[in-house]
Amino acid sequence: MKTYFENIEWYDYLIFLVYNGVFSYLIYRLGDVFFNISKKATLVLVLIFQLYFLLVVGDSFFNYLPYLPDSELYSFMISSGQYPETSSENILVLYYATLFIGTICLNSPVIFVFFCIFLYLVALMIFIRAWKVALPTFNAAGEFTATLLMLVWPASMVYMTAPLREAFILFGFALFFNGFINFLYKQEWKSLLIGSLIICAIRLQLIVMVFPVLGALAVYKLKINRLTKVSIMVSTLVIALLAVRYILVEEPLSPETMADMRNRGILMVGELGYGNVYWDSYLDMARDYPFIILQFLFSPLPIFVQHNPIDTFIPFLDCIFLIFLFIVIFAKLRLHIKNHLPLLLFLLFFIILFGGYEYHLGGAVRHRMPLVIILILLSSQTISNFLFKRKPDEETEHPAVNH
Repeated sequence: MKTYFENIEWYDYLIFLVYNGVFSYLIYRLGDVFFNISKKATLVLVLIFQLYFLLVVGDSFFNYLPYLPDSELYSFMISSGQYPETSSENILVLYYATLFIGTICLNSPVIFVFFCIFLYLVALMIFIRAWKVALPTFNAAGEFTATLLMLVWPASMVYMTAPLREAFILFGFALFFNGFINFLYKQEWKSLLIGSLIICAIRLQLIVMVFPVLGALAVYKLKINRLTKVSIMVSTLVIALLAVRYILVEEPLSPETMADMRNRGILMVGELGYGNVYWDSYLDMARDYPFIILQFLFSPLPIFVQHNPIDTFIPFLDCIFLIFLFIVIFAKLRLHIKNHLPLLLFLLFFIILFGGYEYHLGGAVRHRMPLVIILILLSSQTISNFLFKRKPDEETEHPAVNH
């Protein structure tokens, strides 16, 4: 049995039911009133909460969900209110947030899981609302299809039913994505800055992603002179490189340093590590990076590692799910390129950045979750048109927005 289930008494299950009612009501009201999501889609989101609630409660009896080592750290923070001595400064902001959240959750790691599921569903609603800005024809059927895809998404069933920080990271990504879309299509910069600050506070390493994106958006959308654009782009790239040097690597950058950091990480994670490399030059890095990135994208398939994907069954199902989304998107790739090119470039940057750094098969599944949510949104209207027999107009299914 997982340690965060050990001290559950019979009456705790009654308390869990109370929290179930509160969170379910909040999800429905937020979806229906605040985010203006269709009733069917909102009900599916409530259904997701109920499903995950039952998975967690059932796991406390039958112990069928996989054990995730990081869950011990967050269980300790919630139950004790103390900062783990073995942890890095990277979760410091999250620790201070859990002091308040722990009070709401009665310092129970299990109720904290229910809160994380709730926060995750709020993040999904933010993603959906942002997508309605990018795709004005994203109708109720499209929302319903998107939430159905989120319901059957394998990875979230595992990583949202344990005390982890994934829900907070996805919430931060949702705010950043909302700001990205609103700046791109409406040139509203406040939500972009707020989303950028929050996502970097939740996970400091994401400075490496956020600042180049901010620089690219400024160059692409702002009406300023060329010299200023070049200055902005150079400044944001320098900040990103400094973050790589002093936050991620913490050593002078070189192929040898990057290889050593990667190989040490693989030794720590054991048999689920991948991409053991020997780099003496940047040409060596360029040779291996495509395979490392493909391994990140299609983990746990054996691309840059000897591994039977069936041994990690849920990640394998997640990979199949991801491949399905890619097939749907590639079927309409010309229209996506025409109407969502900046977003596709952002996704490409995300894949290269996160893929190049990842070295754990399970970690790849966790860290590509924001990518999968955006792919669900990109594919959902096409799937909806097929499921509900709506014949799409090739010119308006993914209408271009004047920039």
